[in-house]
Amino acid sequence: MTAPDHALVRAYLTEVERATTALPAARRAELLADLREHIDVSLAEAGTRDDTTVRGILDQLGSPATIAASAMAEAAPVPDAPEPERLRTRLTILVLAASGPLMLFGGPLAMVAAAVAGSYLLATSTRWTARQKLKGGALTLSLPALLLIGTAMGAGGGIDVVDLLLLLLLSVLLPLLGARLLWRTRRHAGPVPAQA
Repeated sequence: MTAPDHALVRAYLTEVERATTALPAARRAELLADLREHIDVSLAEAGTRDDTTVRGILDQLGSPATIAASAMAEAAPVPDAPEPERLRTRLTILVLAASGPLMLFGGPLAMVAAAVAGSYLLATSTRWTARQKLKGGALTLSLPALLLIGTAMGAGGGIDVVDLLLLLLLSVLLPLLGARLLWRTRRHAGPVPAQA
């Protein structure tokens, strides 16, 4: 008589099978075959197939629920960053990088809107550490400070063409540098665990 012919073993394997319905069929069949083989070998080593011996072997294996939970935990794939998070990461970088050029083409209001939206996306993202956020955000958000300085200088009549060209260059360059930094570090930064 093989192990599955014993009523206790049949009931045990049926419970494991029921508890693992979420597993792929091939993995569930492999698990059940492994359990049958282990039980057969253990019974052969014991030299007896009475109820007490069978119960002892089944107890050593663990409850069907425990076996099912272990098998399902092993089978669960470790997901990459979910697609919405990847899209959000790209959007964050794009909005921050666009804040400077938007100043040239859309005016100060468009630049401020992009800087605020990008800052919010960056601050609430889980793809970068606080330090990475600070570096990338500082490069991008230094633009409004430069524009305020430029406006103040312009109002006092102290800005010339060279200063204006420098401000325009920096208004494009700084957001692009910040976006580049964030783009490079986003590959190495998995979702950052939430701080307790």
